[in-house]
Amino acid sequence: MKKLKKLCFFTFLIVSVVLAGCQNNKSNAVEDGTLTIWSTWMTPSPTVKSYEESPFHQNLEKESGVKLKWQFPTEGSDWSQAFNLMLSEKQLPDLIYYGWMGVADKYINEGAIRDLTKDIEEKAPNYWKFLKEHPEFDRAMKTDDGKYYMFGFFREQPYQASYMGPMIRQDWLEEQNLSMPENIADWTKTIEIFHEKYGAQLTFQTGWRMSPGFAGAFDAHGSFDTRYFIDKNGQVQLAQAQPEWRNYMAWFNDLYKKNLIDPDFATIDDQGVKTKASQDKTGATIMNAGTLLAMNTDATTNETGAEWVGAPYPNQADGTKSASIFTEDLYNAQGIAISTSLPEEELDEAFKFLDWAYTEEGMQYWNFGKEGESWEMVDGQPTFTDLITENKLGKDEAIALYTGNWLSGQGVQLSRFIEQRLDEPSFNASNSWSDGQEEAIDSIFPAAVSMTSEERKEASNLENTINTYVKEHALKFVTGEESLDKFDDFVKELNNQGLERLLEIRQAAYERYLKR
Repeated sequence: MKKLKKLCFFTFLIVSVVLAGCQNNKSNAVEDGTLTIWSTWMTPSPTVKSYEESPFHQNLEKESGVKLKWQFPTEGSDWSQAFNLMLSEKQLPDLIYYGWMGVADKYINEGAIRDLTKDIEEKAPNYWKFLKEHPEFDRAMKTDDGKYYMFGFFREQPYQASYMGPMIRQDWLEEQNLSMPENIADWTKTIEIFHEKYGAQLTFQTGWRMSPGFAGAFDAHGSFDTRYFIDKNGQVQLAQAQPEWRNYMAWFNDLYKKNLIDPDFATIDDQGVKTKASQDKTGATIMNAGTLLAMNTDATTNETGAEWVGAPYPNQADGTKSASIFTEDLYNAQGIAISTSLPEEELDEAFKFLDWAYTEEGMQYWNFGKEGESWEMVDGQPTFTDLITENKLGKDEAIALYTGNWLSGQGVQLSRFIEQRLDEPSFNASNSWSDGQEEAIDSIFPAAVSMTSEERKEASNLENTINTYVKEHALKFVTGEESLDKFDDFVKELNNQGLERLLEIRQAAYERYLKR
């Protein structure tokens, strides 16, 4: 996957809802020209009561020159349900931030959101220029039939999308005169020594954080959750149906029999992993860079001496790089669409606001907040001020209070932002996880691939059964409840459940995506 081109100013699903007649609805924007925006992300920091007290949201109006009235789902509510409830209203918000990718054609056809194609080049010149400079992003922002549907959120560098990977206790490695493990044999030896000397075990979750986990060391592409990938012949495959995955499960089973795997692995959550780390019950795990930062902060606060660092994904036995790593596309599945409720006379204002995020000024604001307040230029680089770095709330909370692209926002999340948000070990970890992993990155099944309504329905029915079957049997293979001698029977049953047809559907959708 190609890196995002350096920008010139830096060196750097869903329930069907009947929506007939939405096109003629009067906008629910207020009379003074304020645009309403409904969003699942970009919520105000919990340190303020509402967006009206949020420095980021209030300064956004002033800097962009567009008045905004924000609407968010009720805290703790199911986003999909909140989204469908919002769509059932006669009057839609003017702008809607949601996961449109892969289903945009459905909502365009049902009259909920606008087809932006005829207006985008003229009314959003900065965004248009950005897309034309990055064809992979341009392809993702339109449907199979070429309709542009949203203003996307993008990452500047691959390491920003590879924010999860192996983590290890550096202080324990040094105490035991061990080098950083490079392959799965090294990892096995290290896990054994950590268990012998400290009583620690390999701790991990079985959900998306282990997708693919250590699989790439075996030339495999998934762990416990079903994971689809693109093989070297351009064909869509299910990771768990490959013989390499069987070898990966055999490694887990061997560790399990030796009591080297945390017995809570099937049920543990994020907090559980952090608790085990703080209690010295684990010296190796797979988590994200933010957790690495939190665990080191906890160790410093409690003066435990623990030093967690990111470890590169283990190489394959022949010394080649890992076949798969955790990574996401450099674009998000979420973005801002313009609803059909927005009157034509307000369309220019909406495009003005959305396009601004792709200007130099807008990109700086979304990443760093207001110049002279939360950041200033130092040696040609935007640099957070003490308002962020020395804030009594803590740096991360201050970032959430004053900036917009700390998780998912608008425009481009800049590498310079990530450099300043993370501490050195966490930043280095993300780089080590993605370094030299172009082949593994290219194997991911793109999130922008779109199925037709008929394909989605058929695929969903097949996946409901297959997903459950894979997860159940992966756990059984690890614990030995199911012998790996029955792996061929496992694959046969997957095919009986419709795997071959599911791969056909995904392959057809993938090939349409490539032709966009």
